[in-house]
Amino acid sequence: MSNTVVVVDDYLFNKLMRKIDQINDKIDSISIEKNDGFKDRWYVTEEVCKLLNVSRRTLQTMRDNKVIAFKKTGRKIYYKASDIEAYLESING
Repeated sequence: MSNTVVVVDDYLFNKLMRKIDQINDKIDSISIEKNDGFKDRWYVTEEVCKLLNVSRRTLQTMRDNKVIAFKKTGRKIYYKASDIEAYLESING
């Protein structure tokens, strides 16, 4: 059994890797949309920034400080609606 070596230039390799990342992100989003068996909506970073009126950096700090719960799947970060609601209740008393 012989092994075949394929040589690909950087441009094509990077293009292929971006496409694989896009496919992976799509698969991840499909599995999140199924809600892991729960009837709760999941939001992506951009949506949560708008809901909370904060920047991406502020939301990152909130994640780092474990102020708001999240789930990371691949390179995407998702936030459960009930966790966002719990955070809002905690700051509003």
